[in-house]
Amino acid sequence: MISSVYSYYLAQYGHKTNSKYDTHTKAQLKNTYGRVLKSNSQTPTYKADMSEAAQKYAIDLKENARELSNIANELSGSDGHGMVFKKSAVSDNPDAVTATFIGDSSSADDTSLDIEVRQLATSQINTGHYLQPNSRTVKPGDYSFDLNINNLTYEFQFNVDEEESNSDTQNKLARLINRSNIGLNASVSEDSLGNTALNIESDMTGVSVIKPTIFNIRPNNDIQTDNPDFVEGFDEPTMEKNTNFIETYGLDRVTQYPGNAIFSVNGEERSSASNDITINKTFAISFHNTTDKPATISLKDDADSITESITELVSGYNRLVSIAADKENDKFEGNAKLKKEFSRIMKAYQPQLVRNGLTVSDEGSLEVNKAVIQKAASDGTLSDVFNALDSFKKSIQRKADDISINPMNYVNNKIVAYKNPHKPVNDPYNLSAYSGMMFNGYI
Repeated sequence: MISSVYSYYLAQYGHKTNSKYDTHTKAQLKNTYGRVLKSNSQTPTYKADMSEAAQKYAIDLKENARELSNIANELSGSDGHGMVFKKSAVSDNPDAVTATFIGDSSSADDTSLDIEVRQLATSQINTGHYLQPNSRTVKPGDYSFDLNINNLTYEFQFNVDEEESNSDTQNKLARLINRSNIGLNASVSEDSLGNTALNIESDMTGVSVIKPTIFNIRPNNDIQTDNPDFVEGFDEPTMEKNTNFIETYGLDRVTQYPGNAIFSVNGEERSSASNDITINKTFAISFHNTTDKPATISLKDDADSITESITELVSGYNRLVSIAADKENDKFEGNAKLKKEFSRIMKAYQPQLVRNGLTVSDEGSLEVNKAVIQKAASDGTLSDVFNALDSFKKSIQRKADDISINPMNYVNNKIVAYKNPHKPVNDPYNLSAYSGMMFNGYI
């Protein structure tokens, strides 16, 4: 039974990554400890339902309540109060500079960035000699060359057949390089006269202070032989043959050297090996073109990001409500109590939710009316939406935290003894039922 619950937990929730709100300060842990003590002192001693269905039900409640609480925290201010929506970054020159906000919306200010791009980061391009495609300029035979990139050297071996033309050989090399998947893209280009050349371009951009190129090609002098008595060493004919091949096709001919992006942020000049940068762990910036004047990056609470944030909160709430609404869970006596608790919350907030773009279904789930939210954004009345949703958010977060503290409170529990209301005693075993069902499989 326990192994089945483990499998269910891993299948349903094991793939999810932890939120930053899953780590806590000492003050937060102390607050949680106090809530646990209070719950223990007020909860009767009972015999919990430890059936497989009850354990899965408790897992669903616990994990979805925790997720809803994390969403509410993400949409709260840094002090835990107020309503904060995800912000979006906008550029007044998106053709040259685009930006994505990757920071914390609760602590973000309205500071803007002025970015001027003087030079884009460039890749390295080697363009070979343009040769008559139907001719053959090298002798048939085995060839090889060494290609060095990222401090690694790769050896490419190939042969030129009697029937192969220059175009055939160039296309063969392009396929060979592309299949190697080492960060290079090769293709065959044609000039106005119909001659063809091999182009090799690096995926990487930028240049280091150590060397001016990203990759280089040089001849290989390894001897291809089946003679077991051969001793490896320098072979001048092989070197000469491979050197002649590289020079004939122009494989080592650099036509564009790599370069760094040169730009300024609020007047401070910087450089980067890439056209994609991060500034202050807040903005992800991409350069697409140079600028004649600085491009301004600013934060905006636009209607789309606000609607997205509200939808995220509503989705988290609906997932938790759907567990109580599932008829399969009506066999648990605590499920009826959970439905009533959600119903009380919805009854208290339904009028103001409806006025501010949220509709309530008969089952108690919510749906976002995007048209109302966007109209409020254009009318400048979003503050009313903020205030209405903030109080609702606090209420459902409190309920989610209560469920997360003791999800076993909603299964079929048989009361063994009530606590003395005049002398409450903390019972450490009540809230350990959930963790116990998860860990006693190791014993």
